[in-house]
Amino acid sequence: MKKIVQIVALVILLVSCENDIKTNLPAFLGEKDNIAWRASDTKITANPGGTITINAYKDNEMVTITVPNTVGTHYLGTTNQGVNATYSYSNQQSLLYFETALIEGPVFKLEGVTIPGTGYAALNGNNVTTTGGSGNGLTLKIQTNSSGAVTGATIVSRGVGYEPGDLITINGGNGNAKVTVLNVSKSNGEVEIEKIEGNLYSGTFKFNAVDEQGTVVNFNKGIFYKVPIL
Repeated sequence: MKKIVQIVALVILLVSCENDIKTNLPAFLGEKDNIAWRASDTKITANPGGTITINAYKDNEMVTITVPNTVGTHYLGTTNQGVNATYSYSNQQSLLYFETALIEGPVFKLEGVTIPGTGYAALNGNNVTTTGGSGNGLTLKIQTNSSGAVTGATIVSRGVGYEPGDLITINGGNGNAKVTVLNVSKSNGEVEIEKIEGNLYSGTFKFNAVDEQGTVVNFNKGIFYKVPIL
């Protein structure tokens, strides 16, 4: 159903762009798979529930990004699929569709320490193994306080087969500290709304999105500048 909606939205936007006045603003640009990509037109729509959708299109291509309508950094590829990015390309022969979907893979980013646990003081600054979740092989470097609680964790080895939302146990100590997986390598991203000036939005973006075959499209070094909400 989502693909049908995306196709309809793409057709509507491609038709409407013929009637728009083309100027240098608003701007939506970046690199798609390391090649410069710039939208020919960009618009923002407000959604129920306090989110906005940025619609950017170029010829037969369209990028959509849905995030909360607030200044700040918003993460993609998480269990909150209401915050997402998609890329589609359509012509008479084919439709390509990629999204920041819930899939399994190596851990890309952690939400942070969910349960600090106890007894980990001797492991401060050490690399430790983990158990739990959908996958295996995740190794973390942990920071602890003098009381033995885990206060931070950085990824040393990403492992395989994990899913967003997995609750992972940090081995050692009393075996009761836990971290949560935010997103995985093939489906992730960050959108930062830096400014909202009246009805104009500016910020940055980057994301990996995946199709049904597991192929990834990457957008990097993305900028949107003074895009109006309609």
